[in-house]
Amino acid sequence: MKKRLTAGLILVAALVAFAPLSAQERVVERTWLSTDKDVYLAGETVWLSAFCLDAASGAFSDVSSVAYVELHSADGMAATAKVALSGGRGGGRLDLPLSLATGNYRLIVYTAQNKDEADYDYEGLAAKTISVFNVFSSDRVKDGVEVVSAGEYRDEGQRHPRPDRGSLALRYEDGRLVLDNPTGERLTLSLSVWHDDGFRSPANPDIADFLAGCSAVGPRTFRGQLPPDYEGEIIRGRITGFSQAMIPELIGRHAFISTPSDKSDIYAAPIREDGSVVFYTANIYGNKECVCEIEGLSPESNCHVELLSPFVNASVAPAAPLVLSDAQAEALKQRRVRMQIQRQFDADTLYDFLPVRGDGLFDEEACVRYVLDDYTRFHTLEEDFIEFISELRARKGPDGKTRIQVRLDEDAAGPGFAEEAALVLLDGVPVFDHAQMMAYDPLLIESVSIYPQTCYVGSRIFKGVVNFITYKRNLPGFTFGGGTRVVDWQGVSWPQALTGTRLAADDNYPDYRQTLYWHPLLEVGAGESVTIPCSLPDYRGSFVVVAEGLDAAGRPVHCRISFTN
Repeated sequence: MKKRLTAGLILVAALVAFAPLSAQERVVERTWLSTDKDVYLAGETVWLSAFCLDAASGAFSDVSSVAYVELHSADGMAATAKVALSGGRGGGRLDLPLSLATGNYRLIVYTAQNKDEADYDYEGLAAKTISVFNVFSSDRVKDGVEVVSAGEYRDEGQRHPRPDRGSLALRYEDGRLVLDNPTGERLTLSLSVWHDDGFRSPANPDIADFLAGCSAVGPRTFRGQLPPDYEGEIIRGRITGFSQAMIPELIGRHAFISTPSDKSDIYAAPIREDGSVVFYTANIYGNKECVCEIEGLSPESNCHVELLSPFVNASVAPAAPLVLSDAQAEALKQRRVRMQIQRQFDADTLYDFLPVRGDGLFDEEACVRYVLDDYTRFHTLEEDFIEFISELRARKGPDGKTRIQVRLDEDAAGPGFAEEAALVLLDGVPVFDHAQMMAYDPLLIESVSIYPQTCYVGSRIFKGVVNFITYKRNLPGFTFGGGTRVVDWQGVSWPQALTGTRLAADDNYPDYRQTLYWHPLLEVGAGESVTIPCSLPDYRGSFVVVAEGLDAAGRPVHCRISFTN
């Protein structure tokens, strides 16, 4: 707990010092996105690898913890994603809606630093174009498709090849990918293997062009309005549903956001005089239901927290038109069939989740955990406390309200119950009405986790924490007050490697993958040779392997090979 307080104080000090920073003192960030391929069907996933650099030095930036991604066409913003960054590197995904019209789309990326940068160029070298075909609809991006004859399509060429950079060597042999790094520098790469349908890839800059653009950026001006996402995404919101007469009642209260689970995704923010709230998170991973609450409000209140979108919805010029021809008809038909077959099966078996930075809100080493099995389960929580859980008790306060209290172990004189109410969670979601928690059915609870120390959630201090974890992890049978809102929240995407190795072990699984292998955060040591199993799909075709990234000296690496099965 104490180390969490120290980290919080450091963050507060950094934010206090943030305002007067000059343009020369702030890191000018530029982010490059590598994708698993350039041509997609609506409904597929764009796999992302992010390289966030300090433009002045060319080194990886350790400032921002989130990269924001937007997909645009002439019809407007079509999809969004967030990629967690750690030391300037990150991996994630952007899911293409099935409703996307056929056409070329702009993929842009930025950090909170860029949002605060005056005249940031969202269409600069960090932007790239991807092609999307909708094989279930005739919809096309407005003025975004150019139809040519089959002969013209073939004559104009099917590629915009990027030259190889660096000394990385790639080869595919006997179901394995082999990467040889003969240099004296460590490499950080994205690695992709995909089926080549013969579609023309859109023209895009490569990572060497991006690096050259970074070196030409020079000093920039910052507005001083937005702090960087140092620890994780800074989520902004506002209080709605209140009258002017309620403002004095709200000031000084804390708003909370949390996600139902057995984890500690819970954040608090004081309500400001203008009704705004700012939550400093350590990144919320995945698309979650987010519970928004205001502490101390009556259950009848309709005053609630509204979360604001972090995306700028940038104004960008349309991408060049997608060239469409009858020559693509058969390839599109086959790819549609393969996608439909894959979607009928459990695609999650393809993914391996990569490690992410953890959240140290609660001290897991000090946690006291009780499992409510059949021998220790009672009909009420009060009986559980009296007969089984000695670290908890329920008492009436001077105001007549029930308080659940924790016996703390941090007092030098020995353990003793705090007089203040503990932070009570149900599946990680705060419950401020402890009488309602005491009335909850203990038969729904699997375990109780108790943290017997002072806990700091933002600027809010609690004397101990207790988390009641249900079997379902989603607060079954619990009813919130009128001021609570449950909203869908797009968190940062969890980095995943698309290995496909488990497919090879299951002969009954029809294998029609388009992207055979994807790793967004591959490290290859100096002089190292890396061998990666890579099974091929059930159909025959031509396949492409692309490795893209940087060496430890900041030089570009790009290598591409092709093979057939």
